[in-house]
Amino acid sequence: MDAERVTLGRRLLTRAQLLRVVGVRTGLARPADFPQGFVAGRRSARVLLVGSGPVVGWGVASYDLALPGALARALAASTGRGSVVDVVAHPSAGVRRLRSLVAAAGPERYDVVVLSATLADSLRLPNPERWGRRVRSLLREVQAARGGEGTVVWLGAQPIRAFAPDDEGPTRIAQEHAGLLNDVAERVCREEGALFVALPAPPHAESTRHRGPADYLFWARRIADVLAPALREQNVEPPSPRSTQERVEAIERLRLGERGRDARLDGLVGTAQRTLGTEIAMFTVLGAEKEWALAAVGTATREFPLEQSACQYTIASADGMVVPDAELDERFATSSVVTGPAHLRYYAGYPVEAPDGTRIGALCVFGRAPRDVETGELDLDVLRELALLAQRELWRWEPDRV
Repeated sequence: MDAERVTLGRRLLTRAQLLRVVGVRTGLARPADFPQGFVAGRRSARVLLVGSGPVVGWGVASYDLALPGALARALAASTGRGSVVDVVAHPSAGVRRLRSLVAAAGPERYDVVVLSATLADSLRLPNPERWGRRVRSLLREVQAARGGEGTVVWLGAQPIRAFAPDDEGPTRIAQEHAGLLNDVAERVCREEGALFVALPAPPHAESTRHRGPADYLFWARRIADVLAPALREQNVEPPSPRSTQERVEAIERLRLGERGRDARLDGLVGTAQRTLGTEIAMFTVLGAEKEWALAAVGTATREFPLEQSACQYTIASADGMVVPDAELDERFATSSVVTGPAHLRYYAGYPVEAPDGTRIGALCVFGRAPRDVETGELDLDVLRELALLAQRELWRWEPDRV
């Protein structure tokens, strides 16, 4: 009975600490921008961050300054590849809630899934072995959803801070329990073929705020150090293009057929034309029978039959397409846009995806003079960056997106 009372007392103390943490955090900055960080580059690694703790981004106002942006930059520096890091954050998510969050995000679309729930659960003082069984079950579910491919990572709990002298007792109790959960999670990950990443206290922790960009960069580098070897070993096979019906359904979910002129998309297309020095730039969407431009510069024609579309080939590739000279390419040599008055010779395009990963269109440029392959590859680097920004604008429109 005494042991039960002690356990109950510990639980009440740590629950009080949890409530205090929640109260303090309501006054803290938290990212409110698009839940993604990215660095444009070839063969981009797609990473999903899900959960609580450092995933939430307390203390900064942008995901670019929080863990997603920091991890994208750290991975790009470590692997030489591009990196797109999506985040699904929930302030109090424990291992139970992670199951539904991960399932809704579609883990099969990612090269890496990173899970974080240890800190939130440590404040609840769960039985470590029972908690470990839940972690094991979740890891197996994620791996099964991904066909046993890719990499799954579990983040350990970072050190817990006390916000006032009265919090020191509950904080110490929760910290001790977090250590137990970290040990269990590390063992379970080792047995299940997942990766465990411990998150120690940053050496330069900022004393005047909850967390800062330097803290997230420190943790991002720890995660990248573990992930980079696994990503280098992965046989990167871009996902196959979705069917026409899936593409049409993705376009309908985004309601792109209802969308009028958008100054931000116009600006991105204009930037592509000016930066690359081409006659025409467009942001196209490919339906079942036609391609149309949501934004275009340098042409009055904004709709084409699908069979005349160069972008239909672009969306078949995850890494974009360059046509240095259309007159020498059998796919386009007899096209009216090449042989007719427009006499377009050069094309470069990069695919744009819906939130579920379906490639629905492209950001592309056309020129009347051919270009060499090396110049085309440099142009593609610019289009990749702009296409990811355009993609963010599109995703703001999905009515059901959380």
